[in-house]
Amino acid sequence: MTHALVLSEHDLDAWSERHRRGEVPARMPYGVDALSEAGWTLAGSRRAVAPRWSRARDVVEHRAGFPVEQALRGAREARRSDVVLALLEQQGAAASVLRRAKVPPYASTPLVVWSCWLADDLRSADAERRRHLRRRFDGADLITHLSRHETEIFTDLGIGEERLFPVTYGVSHEYYVPGDGPRDVELLAVGQDRGRDYGTLFEAVRGTDLVLDVVCKPENLADLDVPANVRVHGVVPLPDYRRLLQRAQVVVVPTRDLAYPTGSSVALESAASGACVAVTGTRAMRDYFTDTVDSRLVGEGDVDGWRAVLTELREDAEQRRRLGEAARASVATRFNARHMWTELAAVVRERGLI
Repeated sequence: MTHALVLSEHDLDAWSERHRRGEVPARMPYGVDALSEAGWTLAGSRRAVAPRWSRARDVVEHRAGFPVEQALRGAREARRSDVVLALLEQQGAAASVLRRAKVPPYASTPLVVWSCWLADDLRSADAERRRHLRRRFDGADLITHLSRHETEIFTDLGIGEERLFPVTYGVSHEYYVPGDGPRDVELLAVGQDRGRDYGTLFEAVRGTDLVLDVVCKPENLADLDVPANVRVHGVVPLPDYRRLLQRAQVVVVPTRDLAYPTGSSVALESAASGACVAVTGTRAMRDYFTDTVDSRLVGEGDVDGWRAVLTELREDAEQRRRLGEAARASVATRFNARHMWTELAAVVRERGLI
């Protein structure tokens, strides 16, 4: 049995209650509860709620530049844990600094940082910031990342491959499933991270008879001229989002080429829902999708390419069905949270961390 302290921005008990109410897709963030199937027991630490403590925490964390409370409050749990698992890199920063400084109990407890944006932050940072980030995570025994193309960014900084692992990212395929109703939403685009390229997508559908529904934050569309055939819905609750994926004929994920696979969550959740998926064919996204096999890939910023592919898919129901079924099968067999965390558990053991 492996005992792990999970450092997360979310209170794990509250998250579990949200799952019971149907507000989140898994019992723990990012489906990490799947580790229980690999023989792990997971515990978290709580944030202060009393105003006097929360004010002090906010001051300290602002000065540090990363969260510290979970690591400090989790020290007792870390002492009896086999490993510390940080979700995501910011949550692992304090534990890494403490481990590097040989401060108990983190000095003697292996640290795994499950990262998402770290490689992209490193790629875009200046030399001084890159050195700062390297020092911050020097205490991590293993840093995972979501695309094999990110490995070179870390090794160029002097982080050895023995401390890196490109994990196979996956989503909650037992929550995101095909529906039993009609697919009556022609084109659906969802997403609000920094990599979305709604400008290219809007130009692709502008002046056509394609109908596009968009679910995102208003700031994602700031300074963009929204075409008349685009319906903007803002942010919707998770059950509504799940239902939209089940209703969509085509889910469109236009992105920029960042180091991490921006757009992968929506694309894989759409695939799990059996929708036909069209994505920007970035290096990172090609780790997850293959053109004409389980998706359609379009070049970054290719307005004409997007217009042609979306028009073709609108007219070809059989292609949409074939690609949607293949995408669902791909997620069910590989790109799911159970596979991801089982894979990581095996790597942690193979590397001798536990």
